[in-house]
Amino acid sequence: MSLQGALYRAAMAVWMVLVFGAWIYVDLGYTEPFLSFSDVPGGSMGAFVGAMGVTVAGWVLISSVQQRREGVAWQEAGRRAGLRPADDSGSTSAPALTGTVNGRTITARYDKRKMGGAEGGTWVTFTSGEAELAGPADEGVVVGTAGGRVDAGIGTLDFDEMADTASAAEGLVAVERGDLILVGTSTEAVEAVSSGLSGDALRAIRDLSVVSIGDASGVVARWAEARNEEMEGRGSSLAEYPVDNLVERVPGDATTVTVETKSSIRDGEVLRRFAEGVVAIADAFEEATARPPSSG
Repeated sequence: MSLQGALYRAAMAVWMVLVFGAWIYVDLGYTEPFLSFSDVPGGSMGAFVGAMGVTVAGWVLISSVQQRREGVAWQEAGRRAGLRPADDSGSTSAPALTGTVNGRTITARYDKRKMGGAEGGTWVTFTSGEAELAGPADEGVVVGTAGGRVDAGIGTLDFDEMADTASAAEGLVAVERGDLILVGTSTEAVEAVSSGLSGDALRAIRDLSVVSIGDASGVVARWAEARNEEMEGRGSSLAEYPVDNLVERVPGDATTVTVETKSSIRDGEVLRRFAEGVVAIADAFEEATARPPSSG
């Protein structure tokens, strides 16, 4: 959590303490005869319900101020990075930012997700960059990190497991480059993405979550289906991989390269470098998949 986010959480806590502190103060009779719960409809319980309402209203106000400030900071970072809001309505919320970077159209977004389960979870900001390809790709690559996992609701995309088992699936290639794990439909595509400017861009991404390149959802579907068939052939009692859930969690589609990171980017220079990195990955992938595969 960022310092600013911590401050807003602290403000919510302070507001709750003030409201219920005031309720306790009145309940103990310190404000009589000027104010007592006998003057409030419903007495003490009615005042308690009112205090709950005031607390929630304060939280909503603080949250709206936080969202507005974050939206303004996001748009300012985009302006410095050469990106503009995709929606020209003038809203100060968190719009998608779009522009042309090194000749390729790119869109940047951010959203917040609760991680760690419904109870006791924490809110994490995800920033994503999406570069457009020339058209739908027949090939695909998915990239994650060692120890990385993508929660798909029912089921989890575990990159360590993909690295160990993807090569056994027909038509898939798995490669490890340091902390990076790449699984794709051809050696050429995987090698191109993991090396040169593309590889440098991947290694420079802070808190990388997942990268989907071209038909990445097809890569995940092929891997999950092959694992299900293998477990069925062994007579394993383990639950099958939820293929549809895993595929739905892969960002983007066959016409894009999407990089998703668990990082809040509010600096224009950092956002520009992030966008340039996404474009470098797209360039490397298209160059590799446009030429005929090597023989042998």
